[in-house]
Amino acid sequence: MGLPWACGHPNLTSHARGLLTSLVTLLLLQLGSAQLRVVGPDVPLTATVGQDVVLPCHLSSHRNARTLEVRWIRDRISETVHHYRNGEDLYGEQMGAYAGRTELARDGLSAGSLELRITGLRPSDDGQYICIVKDGDAYDEATVKLEVSATGADPHLYLGGYEAGGVRVLCRSAGWYPLPQLLWRDARGQHLPSVSQTHSQDQEGLFEIKSTVIMNESLEWPLSCVIRSSRLEQEEISSLHITAPFFHNAQPWMVALALVLVLLAVSIGLGVYLFRKQDEYRAKAVRKDKELKEKEAELAQKDKKLVMKDKELEEKEAELGECPQQHVVDVQGRVGNWDRAAQGWTLTLMGEWGLRGCPGDGTWPGWLKGTGIKVGTGSELRVCPARH
Repeated sequence: MGLPWACGHPNLTSHARGLLTSLVTLLLLQLGSAQLRVVGPDVPLTATVGQDVVLPCHLSSHRNARTLEVRWIRDRISETVHHYRNGEDLYGEQMGAYAGRTELARDGLSAGSLELRITGLRPSDDGQYICIVKDGDAYDEATVKLEVSATGADPHLYLGGYEAGGVRVLCRSAGWYPLPQLLWRDARGQHLPSVSQTHSQDQEGLFEIKSTVIMNESLEWPLSCVIRSSRLEQEEISSLHITAPFFHNAQPWMVALALVLVLLAVSIGLGVYLFRKQDEYRAKAVRKDKELKEKEAELAQKDKKLVMKDKELEEKEAELGECPQQHVVDVQGRVGNWDRAAQGWTLTLMGEWGLRGCPGDGTWPGWLKGTGIKVGTGSELRVCPARH
C-alpha cells in the first residue's frame, strides 16, 4: 500500500525530502550555535573618562578560543574596534579612533574569555559594543553597553548688570559628560525659571553649560545653582547671597544718575588733563623763543666785533701808506736793499719776517709781493724789480 502511494505522488515525496533536509540543517546550526554560545553582561558597564575599561565577554562552554575568530565592533559591522583570528591581531579594518588603545586578553582565551581592554577612555567611546565569535559556519554574538561619564568643575556664579528691577546672575560649569542638567533654586528649594541656557562641547567631547536668571528683592536668598548628572547620580551646588540694599541700585533713575556722574567725572578729568598739556606746550614755546633771542644777540655781538676789527685794519693800513720800493734787511749776514737783490740774488729767509699787507694789494704775503718778491721753492726767495 505504501509503495504505490509514493509512486503515485512524486511531488509529495520531493516535498517531504526537502522538509527533512531543512530540519537536519537547522539542527546542525543549533548544535553549532550551542557550541559557540557567547555571553555578555546583563547590565550596562560604567566607566570614567581618562580611565581604562575591560569589556567582559566569554564562551558559555569555556572552550579554548585561541583558534577562533573574534571581532569586537560598534553599532555596525564596518566599525571594527578589534579583530583577532587564529592567534593573531589584525588591524587592517580597525577604526582610527581605537588605534593603539585596544588589547584582547590573551591569557583568558584558553578558558573561553574574550575580554577587550580599552585604554584612555574618551566621551566618544560611549555606546554599544558587540562581541562576535566565528568557528567555520558556527556563529554567535553578545552585546555590551558602555556608559562613559565625566564629572565637571564646581559651578561658578557671576553677577551681571541690573535688569528689570533685579540683577542678572550667570552660572557656568565645564568638563561634564554626558550633558548635565542645570537648575536654579531659592532658599525654600523652589525651582526658578532661567532667562537663557546654552551648552557647548570642546575638542575632547566634554560639555560646558551656562544659564542665566534675574533675581530681585522679593525672592528668598540664598540663590543656588545646581548641576545634576543623571548618569552619575550626583549634584554639584554653588550658592550666592545678596543683601537687600544691593537692589536699591537696581532702580532705573539710580542707574541713570550713576551713569551721568561717571560721565561727568570722566569729562572733568579729561578737561584737566588737556589743560595741563596746553600749559606744558605754552611753556616750551616760551623757552624756545627765549633761546632764539639769546642766540640772535650773540650773533649781533659777534658781527659788531668783526666790524670793529675791520675798522682797525683800515686805520692801520692808512697809517702805513704805500709799500716802500726799497727796504734794508739782513739776508744771510748781508745788509742790503731790495733793489740790489733784484740783480738776481737768491735770498734765503733767516728768522721770522714781520710782514704786513700793503694797501691795494690783495695777495699774500702782501708787502713782499708789493715790492716785487716772488715766492720760490722751499724757503728761498728771488728778488726782482718792484712793479708799481
